Amino acid sequence: MKKNPCLERQQAVVEAFPAGLDAMLVTNLSNVRYLTGFTGSSGVLLLERKKSLFFTDFRYQEQSENEVGRSAEIVVFKTSSSEAVLEYLGKSRVASLGVESTMTLGTYEIFREKFNGKLITTKGIIEGVRQVKGEEELKELRKAFSISDRSFKKLLRFIKPGKRETEIAARLEYIMRMEGSEGPSFATIIASGERSSCPHAHPTDRKIKAGEMVKIDFGAIWNGYHSDMTRTVFVGKADKKFREVYGIVLEAQKRAIAGIRPGVTGFDIDKLARDHIASNGYGDHFGHGLGHSLGLDIHEMPAFSLKCNDTIKAGMVLTVEPGIYLPGWGGVRIEDVYRVDDVPERLTATPNDLLELPA
Repeated sequence: MKKNPCLERQQAVVEAFPAGLDAMLVTNLSNVRYLTGFTGSSGVLLLERKKSLFFTDFRYQEQSENEVGRSAEIVVFKTSSSEAVLEYLGKSRVASLGVESTMTLGTYEIFREKFNGKLITTKGIIEGVRQVKGEEELKELRKAFSISDRSFKKLLRFIKPGKRETEIAARLEYIMRMEGSEGPSFATIIASGERSSCPHAHPTDRKIKAGEMVKIDFGAIWNGYHSDMTRTVFVGKADKKFREVYGIVLEAQKRAIAGIRPGVTGFDIDKLARDHIASNGYGDHFGHGLGHSLGLDIHEMPAFSLKCNDTIKAGMVLTVEPGIYLPGWGGVRIEDVYRVDDVPERLTATPNDLLELPA
């Protein structure tokens, strides 16, 4: 019989339970999906050490039967998930219940008032298991990246002087949809000219001009898994300043990638890129972390960051995205994604050499 990855993941989470924890209530929908396969908007998982129950409402009864299947016993409630879970707990032997730190305050207050056992706030138990991607997840991620790679290639012919940033963002999201994406991984970033100095600038009605850069940060979603890529292209012939900054950023990325392997820390990899940018006089203009993990969420842990001393393990998937941002001039960011291994696997297929577009 084919293995059920959701049951394997549930077992891994149970094994990560702290001593004395009888069960855990999973309310974060990304974690629910990871542990059950459920893609709807109304469902919680009660994970005991030897049993799991999935609670949902009538709207998702048929869907949960197809998606959750034998990953958990399905309970369709008529009132609310909190009431249904509390009713079950009242008849069970669960004396200590873990809840996620992301649980809403309102729901937490309900359980604090009505659950007769010990309520324990947990943090990072499921997210810790999610950090290393299984082969099933990698297949989904590779598909998401293939969609974004194809979409970017098709977009390039549309980027011309006179096009508005909002037009380019809309065209890119349309192309991704036509290529099979469930939607954008996040609000697409298109920033041209001096606006590209804002790391997370939203697209505006500003028209692209010849002789300037365009920063494009976007991603596709396939079966819930996110891709993420940034390219900074130049419309026309790139000038000396752009070539200088682009070259520094690209070299910083290369140095960081060369250091990726199991056993290093997120701090170690961030420092490789940051030191190179600083040595070229732009240290004060690279103010964000070098990269983040991704998967069912666009931002996961661990990260390549000066704030992260977590050990990087084989099978983790992280972005590498150094940048230099100069107010009044513009900015350059280059982002690719790698699966950690002794020889890291590059999930982004799009070349990252300096790209000049026809003006």
